[in-house]
Amino acid sequence: MTWLLVMWKEIIDNLRDRQTLFYALLFGPILLPTILGGILVASFQQVIIDFDEVSELHVRGAAHAPNLVDFLYANNFDVEEVDGDDDVLERNIRDGDWPIVLDIPDDYGDALRKAQPAPLTLHVDQSDKSSMRASRRLQTLLDVFDRKLVLLRLQIRGVDTALFDALAVAENDVSVDGISGQLIASLLPFLFIMSMVMGGFYLAIDTTAGERERQSLEPLLSLPVSPQELLFGKFAATATFIGLSVLLTATSLSVLFTLFPIDLFGSQLNLEPKNIFVSLLLAAPLVPFIAALLILIAALTRSTKEAQTYLGVLMVIPMAPYFLLQFLDIKNTAVSASMPMLGQYQLLERVVLGESLPAWQLTLSVAGTLYFTLLAVLVAVRLYRPERLLR
Repeated sequence: MTWLLVMWKEIIDNLRDRQTLFYALLFGPILLPTILGGILVASFQQVIIDFDEVSELHVRGAAHAPNLVDFLYANNFDVEEVDGDDDVLERNIRDGDWPIVLDIPDDYGDALRKAQPAPLTLHVDQSDKSSMRASRRLQTLLDVFDRKLVLLRLQIRGVDTALFDALAVAENDVSVDGISGQLIASLLPFLFIMSMVMGGFYLAIDTTAGERERQSLEPLLSLPVSPQELLFGKFAATATFIGLSVLLTATSLSVLFTLFPIDLFGSQLNLEPKNIFVSLLLAAPLVPFIAALLILIAALTRSTKEAQTYLGVLMVIPMAPYFLLQFLDIKNTAVSASMPMLGQYQLLERVVLGESLPAWQLTLSVAGTLYFTLLAVLVAVRLYRPERLLR
């Protein structure tokens, strides 16, 4: 049971390290989810068009198109007529005073009466996100108004408007919650795994490369403690910090998702606290795996700086499944389920999307992760030979 003493000693030492505590207990579990969640909410709000929201629309020449103005007003645009030349309009748009301006020229009515295309000019700032969002909303409504005018012209001439609708295409989306739901479903395992890596990052460096650099490893090896017990103690301490970090992450996400507008991302997303902690249990096999991986890589290095370089590259690994699943259509197969991190990504996505968990996928995910954990531990044991550590 000597390894328990080693574990306790490493935990106590690292509780005094502010950097370790910051990344393990604050940045990964709380700050990272808050920052990413805030960015996602802001991004979706910029992209999604809310047609029920009343928006201000500046129009020059509104008197030339009363029917169009009434149509826009009926569709939640508060039309405000403005005057001035093009320079005045462009200056107000660039300054952000007016998101967009609809310009209706004098010959608009004449063109409609002659059944010709009626000119309209939309002044917009494409470098401004709010201006582009307002432009997309207005253009959508103008397309609807244009369609109505075309149908009226055809009816006046006695033409059956159905002749121009050769196909009636209906799209049935069988996904649980569309592309936005998939994005959030992939974000949950990403946050879990990132918090795990950051939770054990500095402890793994300090207990291996750090002790070697401080030359405090040799006194430890001179004690009546086998290298294997020393390794298992450091491994257990790292796993403890990783487990605490991901537990805090699950707790903070349970609180954050009650504050975020989840309906913005998808109405069927299951982000209740119960599902968050089910996801935590599914991700639990990654705790010993990541701890073993961090200890293994740190044992390969001879200095803190070198360990930070190698483990910094390791930080990219949790991002790989996230981007792979976003851009590649990776099916749930026996191979993908047994791969550490990728298997957990796929399982946690199913939980968030409210899908059932196949027993074979769950079994392979746990078995595959524990198998690779055992391999990493065995390699680390071979590296923890006194003659190699003291070289």
